Amino acid sequence: MKYPWQLYHWHFEVSGKCTLKCPRCPRNDTAPVPWVNKELDLDFFKKTLTPNLLRDQVQRVTMCGDIGDPIYASEYLEIIDYIKTHNDRIHVYTITNGSYRKPEWWREFAKISNEYDTINFSIDGYDNDSNNLYRIGSNWNSIMQGMNIMCQESSAFVYWATILFQFNQDHIDQIKQQACNAGCDGLQLTYSTKFGSKYGEAYGGSHDALEPRAEFISKTHRYERYFDQLSNRTPPNQKYLEHNKNKYFEVKQRHNTFVTPMCEIGNRGLYVSADGILHPCSWVSYPYTSMSTQRKTIHFENSFHQVNRPQLNLKTRSLDEVLNDPVWDNLFKTFDSEQKAWVECEQKCGCALVDQEYAIGWLTN
Repeated sequence: MKYPWQLYHWHFEVSGKCTLKCPRCPRNDTAPVPWVNKELDLDFFKKTLTPNLLRDQVQRVTMCGDIGDPIYASEYLEIIDYIKTHNDRIHVYTITNGSYRKPEWWREFAKISNEYDTINFSIDGYDNDSNNLYRIGSNWNSIMQGMNIMCQESSAFVYWATILFQFNQDHIDQIKQQACNAGCDGLQLTYSTKFGSKYGEAYGGSHDALEPRAEFISKTHRYERYFDQLSNRTPPNQKYLEHNKNKYFEVKQRHNTFVTPMCEIGNRGLYVSADGILHPCSWVSYPYTSMSTQRKTIHFENSFHQVNRPQLNLKTRSLDEVLNDPVWDNLFKTFDSEQKAWVECEQKCGCALVDQEYAIGWLTN
């Protein structure tokens, strides 16, 4: 395959379905999302991730929804089983709110998972009431049931993953203790950007009701993540880092450009939305009504993924056709300068934002 980018990290929005109504989710607070309530099926994965690709190139598959939850895909277990059958060392990283699946489903998931896999349970509260302050519509008992099964019956690395908000910022120790009691391997804390002090026009002024103290808000246009190890096991993402950590420096030498693309080094997986559209990463797909940098503003209908949808459609074109389309060369050419760069890429991957220490930290996440 002639495609010059990495093929070792993929990110699938395998399901655009979700039972929750989180107020910062694009389902609720941005432009119309064309892949709500759609999903990718097993046949799509067999067509896109062929056995040869899985054996020879793919190292990590991130199953995380920007607007949906992967565990609600009708054939999720069959998809994971297909991937692991052809390469059981692939790092399958599942990120879920964990609500409403029955114990039998979790036990099947535990059987097909192994020590190369990670599952994040996205839990922002410390009981059902507090968790529903952001994860509106979640069900605490079913989350805890699924987490307990994955901790006890699978060899996957289990994270309790929490975004810091006003309602939980003073309960971090309590949340950590609950994660320990459940048998989790780690606690992940995320400092978000989705607050009024960062984007007042979107969130109702300089300080909104969910906003925590400044110390718990990301300092950049990216979120920040911090990890607290709770067991003596090595996280699969560290193994992934050991294999790929030098790729950042190769890219930096090759691209003396305004944008240093995190997608090219595999930190950001090639992203496939639930309607089958391939993107450089999920950030580029994000359906803001508009997005701005200091000098430029782009509207949703003119964004990279909207302009190029027909060329990037893996449901109507083969992977080889999509990856070898000139659209990718055109994208790389925009990285040369601030004048050319796509707003999405400049905001997240402008060179001023990427230094050696920060990039290595991101590769571990």
